[in-house]
Amino acid sequence: MPQSTLTFVTESLPDFHRGVAANFQIEASGGTPPYKFEITQGTLPKALTLSLKGKISGVPRRVADTTVFVKLTDKVHATLTQAFAVRVSAPLSQKLKT
Repeated sequence: MPQSTLTFVTESLPDFHRGVAANFQIEASGGTPPYKFEITQGTLPKALTLSLKGKISGVPRRVADTTVFVKLTDKVHATLTQAFAVRVSAPLSQKLKT
């Protein structure tokens, strides 16, 4: 049986900022599109969500640091899981005031 070429193109997530709308797409390649993304371990900070198409969106309300494991599945059910560090920090304008 040939090995799957399924790969996460996205190696890490950007920092998200409290009170600022998040809009980030996790990218993948190889395998047989379309892809499905789901969190198998851990949780995103409150108010952030991951769509089945790999888009992280929402407006985080609290500073947070966590790790989530995202499972990537392609059309023929090949899978790959990767850990991502998720960080929500204070907005830059608030950092400058302290």
